[in-house]
Amino acid sequence: MGCAASVHASDSSQCKDPKHKDYDNTIRAVTEQSRKESEEPPQKQPEKKELRFGPVKLLQEISRVLLVFPVEDGQSEAFLWACRKGGFACSIANSLETAMDTLDKRKHHIVVIDMRLAVYSIGEQIVRKIRSRPSLASVVTLAVCPAIPRWCEEPSVRPYLDMGFNRRFLENHDRGACLNEIVMMDSGEVSTGLKLSVANTLFQLLEESRDSFDITDIDGICSYVNPSFEKLAGFKSIDMVGKSTDSLLNEEKTGQGLIETMQRCKAEGKVWEGIVVHNRKGQDPISVEMKVMPVFDADGNNLPSHFVTCRLELNPTVCRSCLNKNQYNSTTRRMSNGRVRTESSNTSINSISVNNNSRRLSKQVDAPIIKIITMLRSIQDTGSQQLPAQLIENVMAMLRSSELYNPGSNSLTEDPEALGFMDGLMEGRGTRPSVTGDTILSHRESTAAFNNTSLMQSLPTLIKENLSKREEWDYDIFELERLSSHRPLFYLGFDILVEFGILNNFKVEETTLRNWLGLIESSYRSSNTYHNSTHAADVLQASACFCRSQCMENFLDPTDFLALLIASICHDIDHPGRTNAFLCSVSHELAIMYNDSAVLESHHSAVTFKVTCQSAEQKNVNIFKNLEPENFKMIRKSIISMILATDMTQHFEHYNKFLAVNLKCGSTEEGEEGMVPLPVSQENKSLILRMAIKCADISNPSRKISLARAWAHRIVLEYRDQIAEEKSRKLPLSLPPFDDIPKSQVLFVHLFARDLLSAYYEFLEFGHLTDQLNETFEYWDSFNEENPYPHALTLSTSSTST
Repeated sequence: MGCAASVHASDSSQCKDPKHKDYDNTIRAVTEQSRKESEEPPQKQPEKKELRFGPVKLLQEISRVLLVFPVEDGQSEAFLWACRKGGFACSIANSLETAMDTLDKRKHHIVVIDMRLAVYSIGEQIVRKIRSRPSLASVVTLAVCPAIPRWCEEPSVRPYLDMGFNRRFLENHDRGACLNEIVMMDSGEVSTGLKLSVANTLFQLLEESRDSFDITDIDGICSYVNPSFEKLAGFKSIDMVGKSTDSLLNEEKTGQGLIETMQRCKAEGKVWEGIVVHNRKGQDPISVEMKVMPVFDADGNNLPSHFVTCRLELNPTVCRSCLNKNQYNSTTRRMSNGRVRTESSNTSINSISVNNNSRRLSKQVDAPIIKIITMLRSIQDTGSQQLPAQLIENVMAMLRSSELYNPGSNSLTEDPEALGFMDGLMEGRGTRPSVTGDTILSHRESTAAFNNTSLMQSLPTLIKENLSKREEWDYDIFELERLSSHRPLFYLGFDILVEFGILNNFKVEETTLRNWLGLIESSYRSSNTYHNSTHAADVLQASACFCRSQCMENFLDPTDFLALLIASICHDIDHPGRTNAFLCSVSHELAIMYNDSAVLESHHSAVTFKVTCQSAEQKNVNIFKNLEPENFKMIRKSIISMILATDMTQHFEHYNKFLAVNLKCGSTEEGEEGMVPLPVSQENKSLILRMAIKCADISNPSRKISLARAWAHRIVLEYRDQIAEEKSRKLPLSLPPFDDIPKSQVLFVHLFARDLLSAYYEFLEFGHLTDQLNETFEYWDSFNEENPYPHALTLSTSSTST
């Protein structure tokens, strides 16, 4: 709290100079004017004003001011006017007894006490009484002192501070000066006192917490430990405060490399978490999960001022001798948000080794299966030979869950609007087939092969020029939509499928392929603004970009590629432009047919093979007719598996499974620690393919901004059309209103797209796409009330005109 002197120089404050003959007349005039203006109606203030204290939101009530003036004069009248003018509640007292009685009856935030020579002793008694009561500890006191003649040296403020005053005010009848003084105290000492009371509440919470917490400065010197820390470490608060906490780490069993990593993260102001061995007073060391969190000043300093450390005992058993320095060879894993976690390097899942650049489990959302893996890893890392009974009980309870990979929306966000957004996109449940087909034939065709087809030779020049850019990530599908008269899937589908060898691998005639693509595209509903053949072509183009990566070629064969491309072409066929939730709500025939489970995805899969294999009216369209029955069976299963994977209710299941198996491209330079070739199992193939189509399906936010904006407009138009129908039929709304287009995109990227796309792009080693994703996200996040979104909601056929 500021205790500096407040000096206000004005003409009226200098009127005590005996040389001024009109001193008394001036005082009387000021007093009379003050009385008149103090009768004006008070300035209205909001009942409470909002304050921010870190992440805490506070509401500060209107300050109440007590004026203690034994004799009313111009100074008291000036303060009375200031209180009323500023909208502050005000009380007046003229004696010690009256002042204390007023404070006992009602809380006051500011007390202004007359300390001029005639009433000095009474003012001192009042302030000492206030300071002697704990209930009045937060009251801000102001001493009104005699004005200082210009020819006199200013006296020290120390006597007033020693009495218990917070501030000093030199006599000044200027009403503006009085108002400024009260406003400064309200915004300064009063607000700070409220924040300190919240800080005290937080410390009370730490005192009662069962988790161990300690606070240290930047040099590691401890300033606070809670009772749980004392119980865990065996050291009392008096033993730790003022001393370094580094001595608590058992260097021999923890490992010097791990400690150095932690110190480096602290120096860089990053969160660090890992498993360490902790010394205890008079007892054997224990294994502790430790999390160090930097605390930064509000002034924006990049260096932390303090660190808060949480320590959780992993295992009540004594640290085993097998946990030695060599066995605890640690590796550091860096998260996308800058956090760092250190774990044992011999950790594995499904016998797949991890390297320094791999994704880590804590990057995943808190699905039950991830918590189980984390618990078991902690036992593995500590070298324990037996599992604690409580841990076994927790694991069994989680294994009983039918949603092992689904974290639940409440674990991701508490924002009601975000929860509504998630519920709208994740309504319903679905099922999944498991594996893909086997390898059959050859790699991609040469460029000359598909350039020599009759279709490619007869294409208009503008379409040829457009298709020549199909391998670019920022390929403009809207231009092809316009050039092809809304038949982008036919032209792009033919081009890409021929590139990946469908004519040879499936023994398909060019005419059959053209007939099939025409029939599939005609089965998409052009009335949909988003789920139409242009969206299917966009997903196809993204999938093809993935297939061209070296990482995909390391795991998949040509048949896998073709299955992915066909699934991309058909994944939204005959989409009605309504969500699963809507179809279930109106008891649509599709919802009844598929038992309200993955309704649309099941329909898309069924229509794909019905149109392809059972179209009696359309001859020569079956692109699978020349495949061996066993190969067709496996390819069909793979395509169905991928189309069903686009069901958003299974979003987190696929994401968590992908991170859990920790797939790596394998193109890292030889000699890097932890690199072990990964077997190309059917399960891994299936997982890569499902992730590919999921990422392609929601890849719009990682396109360049003009494309992302065009797709955002289209999906919002389609969703608003559904909302309008729900309102007209008086149905409960299954989607948020989408009034704020940028916010809807921010929520979608934050809740769904960012983690999924970033993980898959890391696997593909497509770092530039992650950069584009972040750039597009920052674009959407830049809009607010002060910077409104400038684009009208329109259905454009060109990304540049949106």
